[in-house]
Amino acid sequence: MNTGWHNNLKKGLVAGLALLLTGITTYAQQVNVNNIQQDTALYTVFHAFSAADSNVISILHLGDSHVQAGYFPLSTGTLLQQQFGYAGRGYVFPYSVAGTNGPEDFKWSSTVRWQSERVVDRNKSTVLGPGAITISTQNNAPALSFSGKPDAGMDNNFRKVKLLYDAGNTNSTVVVPDAEVTVTATPFPGSSTISMATLNFQQTSSSFQVRWEGTGSGPFRFYGAVMENGHNGILYHSIGINGAMYQQYNEVNNTLLAQMAVLQPQLVIISLGTNEAYGRLDPLAFRNEIDKTVQLIRQQNPSVNILLTTPPDCMRVVHKATRKKIGKRKYRTIYHTAYYPNPYISMVTQQLMGYAKQHGIACWNFNAVNKAQKDRFAGAWAPDHIHFNARGYQLQGQLLYEALQQSYSHYLKQIKKNSVTPDDQH
Repeated sequence: MNTGWHNNLKKGLVAGLALLLTGITTYAQQVNVNNIQQDTALYTVFHAFSAADSNVISILHLGDSHVQAGYFPLSTGTLLQQQFGYAGRGYVFPYSVAGTNGPEDFKWSSTVRWQSERVVDRNKSTVLGPGAITISTQNNAPALSFSGKPDAGMDNNFRKVKLLYDAGNTNSTVVVPDAEVTVTATPFPGSSTISMATLNFQQTSSSFQVRWEGTGSGPFRFYGAVMENGHNGILYHSIGINGAMYQQYNEVNNTLLAQMAVLQPQLVIISLGTNEAYGRLDPLAFRNEIDKTVQLIRQQNPSVNILLTTPPDCMRVVHKATRKKIGKRKYRTIYHTAYYPNPYISMVTQQLMGYAKQHGIACWNFNAVNKAQKDRFAGAWAPDHIHFNARGYQLQGQLLYEALQQSYSHYLKQIKKNSVTPDDQH
C-alpha cells in the first residue's frame, strides 16, 4: 500500500471535514444572530438575577424615540419581570402634560398650565432631572394627578412613590391624601432646592393626587416619579426622548448623574444612534460621544453593567412626483415614495460594536437581527420606515429579552460547571 498516498488522503479528509465544520459554524452564526456579544460583562447583573427573589434589581433603559413610545422597553421589562419578579412600574413622567407622546399604560392630568423643556431643545434649563425632560409652572400651588390604566396590560399598583421636584425653596408643603409624606433634600445634583417627596401608602393603590403649597413666585419644576410596590424583583426604568443623541445626554450630563443617583441601576441599556445616522456623522466624534457617556456612568457607579444596542435597519425616504399625460392638454401628477438604505446606519452600528468590543462592554447588534429576521418585521414598520409600529417595537423588545435570556442561561451553565461541591474537596 502507498503510505504517502494514504497520508495525503487522510490529510485531505481532515481538511475537508474542518472546512465543512467551519461552514456549518458560520451558517449557524448567521442564523442565530440574536445574541449578546461580550456577554460575560453582564455576569454581575446575572448574579443578581439568580437572587431576584430576595433583592430589587434596578434596570435603566435609556434611548431616543424608539424608547420614549414605551412599547420596546416595556416589552423587554415585562418579560424580565414575569421571570424574575415585579418590583414596580419604575420611573414615570407626565408626557401628556408636557405635550408629547409616552407610554399608554398610565395617565397624568393637571388643572395648571405647564411648559416643558427637553434635552434636545436648543434653549433649555441646565437641570432636566433623570428623565431628560421637565415641566414647569409659575402657579404657586401646582397640582398633578396620576392614574394607572387597568386595561393597559401593565400592573401600575404601588405602595411607595418618589416625587422629584424643585419648588424654588425648601419651605413648600407636599399634600397627598392617604399617604405619609417624607421630604428629603437634594436627591441629585444641580440645585440646592431640588427635593424628593417619598409617599408611603398604607394600602396598594394605582392612583394619587399631589399638591404643593407655598412654592413661592419662582418657577416650580417637576422631574417625574419612581413607583415601587414593595416586592423584590425587577424595577425597569424606561427613559427616552424623541430625537435624542449621545451628544445631548453628554452636554446636559447632570441628567446621567441624576439617573445614577436616583435610580441606582445595576444594568444600563443604551439604545441610541438612530438620530446620529440622519445628520452629519463623524465616526470618530460619534465614538468619542459613546465613550463620554460610558465613562460618566462608570464614574458614578463603577460596578454598573452596561449593554449597548445598535439601531434598527432604518431607511431613507424619497418622495418623487411625475406628470403623466392623460389627454390632449391634461396631465396628472403621480406621487411615488421610494425607500433606500441609509448608509450611516451601518457606520453607527460598526462604531457601537467596535467600541463595545474594544472596551469589553456587552453589545446587542439589533441591526443584524433586524436584517436577519426581516420577514418577521414585514408590516412592522411605521410609514417613515425609521420607526416601528406597536407590533414592531413589541417584537424588538421580545428579541432583546430572548438574547438576554440566552446569555443568562449560558451564565448559569458556567456557574454550575465551575461550582465545587463539598464532596469535590476531598
